Amino acid sequence: MADYQGMRWFKYDLQIQTPEDARHWKDDDLCLGSPRRPLVDGTHDESEIQEKALIFIYLRYCHALNLEVVGITDHNFSDKIDSRDWFITHLVEQNKAVAQELNRLPLYILPGFEVDIGFHVLCLFKPAKKRSHLRRISQILTKLGLSENQRFKKACPEPLRYNGEMVSLKRLLEIVQNEHEGIVIAAHADQDKGVFSDPRYIGDYQLPDLLAVELTSNPPQAKHIEILSGKNSQWSRPERQPAWIMSSDAKSLKRDKDGNPTANSLGYRYTWIKMSEPSITALRQAFLDSESRIWRPENGCSPVRPSDRQTHPRIRRLHINGLGFLTDQDIVWSPNLNCVIGGRGSGKSTLLECLRLALGKEGSTSGIVAKKLQRLRGVFTPDTEIRVEWEGVPGQIDTLLLRPQSDEHRLVDGGVPDFPTYLRQLPIQFFSQQQLSELTGAEIGGNRLLPLIDAACGADLQALESEERTVRTEIQQLFAAQDQYDTVRENIRRLRQEIAELDRQWQARQDVQQEASAHQYAQQASHFLETLRARVREAADRIRSLAEDLGEALAPLGSESAHWPRAEWFQTLDRNIETLTRSVQQQLEQAASSYETTFLTYTERNSDWPALGQELASAEGRFLEACRERGLQPSDVSRLQEIDRQRQAKRLELAAQEKLETQLDGRVKTLSDRFAALHGAWQRQFELRRKAVDDINSKADGTIRASVSYAADQSTFDAVWNRLSPDRRFRLGKNWEELGNQIFQAFVRHQQNNGCTSPWEWISTLIHGEAESLIECQDLLPDLNQHLNSKVTDWRQARFTRVADFADIELLDVKDGRPLGKVSDPQLSEGQRNTAVLNLLLAQGDGPIVIDQPEDELDSNFIYRDLVPLLRRVKEHRQIILATHSANLPVNGDAELIYALKARGDHGYLRAAGGLDRPAVTQAVLDIMEGSREAFRRRREKYHTNSA
Repeated sequence: MADYQGMRWFKYDLQIQTPEDARHWKDDDLCLGSPRRPLVDGTHDESEIQEKALIFIYLRYCHALNLEVVGITDHNFSDKIDSRDWFITHLVEQNKAVAQELNRLPLYILPGFEVDIGFHVLCLFKPAKKRSHLRRISQILTKLGLSENQRFKKACPEPLRYNGEMVSLKRLLEIVQNEHEGIVIAAHADQDKGVFSDPRYIGDYQLPDLLAVELTSNPPQAKHIEILSGKNSQWSRPERQPAWIMSSDAKSLKRDKDGNPTANSLGYRYTWIKMSEPSITALRQAFLDSESRIWRPENGCSPVRPSDRQTHPRIRRLHINGLGFLTDQDIVWSPNLNCVIGGRGSGKSTLLECLRLALGKEGSTSGIVAKKLQRLRGVFTPDTEIRVEWEGVPGQIDTLLLRPQSDEHRLVDGGVPDFPTYLRQLPIQFFSQQQLSELTGAEIGGNRLLPLIDAACGADLQALESEERTVRTEIQQLFAAQDQYDTVRENIRRLRQEIAELDRQWQARQDVQQEASAHQYAQQASHFLETLRARVREAADRIRSLAEDLGEALAPLGSESAHWPRAEWFQTLDRNIETLTRSVQQQLEQAASSYETTFLTYTERNSDWPALGQELASAEGRFLEACRERGLQPSDVSRLQEIDRQRQAKRLELAAQEKLETQLDGRVKTLSDRFAALHGAWQRQFELRRKAVDDINSKADGTIRASVSYAADQSTFDAVWNRLSPDRRFRLGKNWEELGNQIFQAFVRHQQNNGCTSPWEWISTLIHGEAESLIECQDLLPDLNQHLNSKVTDWRQARFTRVADFADIELLDVKDGRPLGKVSDPQLSEGQRNTAVLNLLLAQGDGPIVIDQPEDELDSNFIYRDLVPLLRRVKEHRQIILATHSANLPVNGDAELIYALKARGDHGYLRAAGGLDRPAVTQAVLDIMEGSREAFRRRREKYHTNSA
């Protein structure tokens, strides 16, 4: 896997003395001997100087302090001629070995010197890796006017003179920076012997080639802040102000009791400087772009790397292999500004679309982006694999794997309960210029920009939207309960009427109940007698039948019985049985006749029988007469019990319905409360959006002014209003659009005063005359009321439908804050609208934003004047990844990583990667990008230097 090639923060201490500078070095026990390399057996012995120089200890101490770049600036370099006598020689030679021992990268050692030209300056040169580099430094100092034998007088460093005159800063800059590619820094400018110590040095300070000064305190004194900011009219430079840094001015290795460097000890002060790799070119660029590249810890501040203070989520790495036309790529992204550049067909857009696919953001695409993704799928091979490392929380890195041909898409070495939900929650935004244009098109609606505002509201808005959905469901259930309540009330009215009718019927039959009962009892008695008579008759018949059966059961003995043993006995038995049977038959016949005769004696032949018959007949007569008097049929009276059963059942049903009515009445009464809760959720959503807008405006630094208006998106209102539309042939229908427009505009203008939290509530108050009418079509309100009552279901649906808040952006002139126009207005050009939206996108949230060619439809002046400052401002607190053709974005936007692709044949290849301080990257920008020389020209004009 590739290492990171872009710019990062390096810890610099650019003013370090060593024991070489005996006059200023404070650690007596480390002073160098004389001679430094005594002859032993005819050979120079270097063991003492190596020990005194503390080769390993000195370098180890630098590593212990996490210093990565050090400037060795002994006063007047050295008075020794032989480079083997120089302390710095041994530092350089042992640098790599010490680093290997500590498993660290070698230090970048910038050799140089400190000289006195009336005030002190530091002169530094490219990192030294061998003695020849050091000898060159000594030769430069000699050229400036100080040969080895002139550099010190009585161990004190001499001022820098040439031909007996003090060397000017202008000459020093020409020789060191222009002729020998070094860098000059005004040392400890805020102290004695510093450039700020005397107004005589104002002219020196104002030289445009003086790129940096060194201060000893942060924050600086107020008078020095005025000079550095250009507010001091005497000292102010006509153009760019110099950068300022901090260094230790080390003269010791001592530490305090807590292990911290003491004043003017190694690492006591330092500066963080951003670059791809330490070099004089990179240092010069950092000084020219100090706002982006230099960070100084405040006095007493803990040594925290600036990048560690940036905790925003980021895409760490993209690895692609197996694409059909693009060679395998492995990109470690910067957490700040990344620019992918390349000619047509080199694959720059492909990289971004692979990111989009792997991070699950394909669903948010449309139009031209969807076509790009479809073309991309055409170059996938069975071996295509895309890996993305995502760091959402510092130190927590997830690796996403996508194998498109096999539809394998998952997290590597880690699971989540729901991977699609995990992807949806990644705070990453992808845009193309086409999508930006869609957001700001002529037919723009509030919902185009509103999601951009919502993205800044986070989980709080999602919670309120969830609450809204819950309340809406409750309202739908309450509407169903209201329908049930109306049905129950109708049932109660029906049941009460039915019970009243049953009571009337029951009462009419109740009046003949006594005669009906007597008649019923008489019928029961008659029925009893008939039943008893039938039972007696049946019993007698069974007795006679039994007698017959006995006779038929006799079977005389046959002739063979004459041969039985004692045949006479059997014949006698047979005769006796026959006689007995005949006797029983006679008895049964007599018993049956006696049973019937006796029954008649008890009934019809009884003396009471005539009176009984007359009484039974009179009961029926009285009943029939009572029925005739009341207009009833005798059969109706028999339904009395059935009617009573129906009446009781209806009463039970009525009680149940009344109980349900009470329950539903309690629920239906909460409908207004639920609507209030729904409107409350809508208003809290708006408040969240308004706070998000305030935060966005504070971060936009006067470039835009975002706004959001409550329930003011007319496109949402119109969509619902048109679903309620009546027959267009009649008066209400003919004026439907105009009526809706008047109602909505009146609501938007006066919603804070009318107390309504929804346009639909506003309509209800207008219809019922509960609010002052603010519309011209007031005469249509009765018709509207009647129409809405006829469309109950649609009107209910409308009442709990959210009319969206309306989001807009006003573009401001960056110079004077003057409003230029709103995105919703036609007066802004497409480029201006896109710039306004980009400002909004970049000002809200801290998740990565990936944009493919944001410069399309924008002229180069607009990009340089508006888009570049925006990117420079935002990249410090969120990751930006761009594919671009415009050199202004990586060059003047000072991209931390430029990833340059080239097309060769039908394949795309990596050409160069890193910051502009890498020559290969600078050349790639010059060769590839549109307007690159113009972009560098503007960069030079901005910095007033010939350096790219």
